[in-house]
Amino acid sequence: MLRILLAVIVSLCAFASPSLADTRARAVLQEGRSALVTNDDDSRGSGRSAEVLRIAERYIGTNPTSMRRLWCANFLGMVEKKAGRSGSGSNFARSYASYGKSVSRSSVKPGDIAVMARGKRGGHVGYFVGWAPNGKAIIISGNSRGGKVSKGQYAANRIFAWRRPA
Repeated sequence: MLRILLAVIVSLCAFASPSLADTRARAVLQEGRSALVTNDDDSRGSGRSAEVLRIAERYIGTNPTSMRRLWCANFLGMVEKKAGRSGSGSNFARSYASYGKSVSRSSVKPGDIAVMARGKRGGHVGYFVGWAPNGKAIIISGNSRGGKVSKGQYAANRIFAWRRPA
């Protein structure tokens, strides 16, 4: 009987305790910094996805293309090629909506691609990094803030396609 009671107490405590990511996010927020909450304990992804994020982050604050506007898809193509993948082969953000494999929002991982709507025909595309505590997706993309590569937050309902490069 005592074993059953202990098992119930342990399972209730495990159920009620916050996840490691939630605990880290709260600690970071208390320090006054932004927090990153991911779907798993490895916020950097693994394998090629982690490499893609490392490559993309190197360009934050720069414009690695010679273009002055509409170059977010070019940035992804450049990073994909540096990671040994093909990219979509197009200058249009929405071309990434058919690149790689479709994934659901609930299974998106760091390094996956987020394709966003911008007006009726336009779009924006970037790499998913994780979830912010406010529920927004943290994305690294080109030409999003001041004509440079940046890491920013985007409303999840703006993202119409999640893709995992093959």
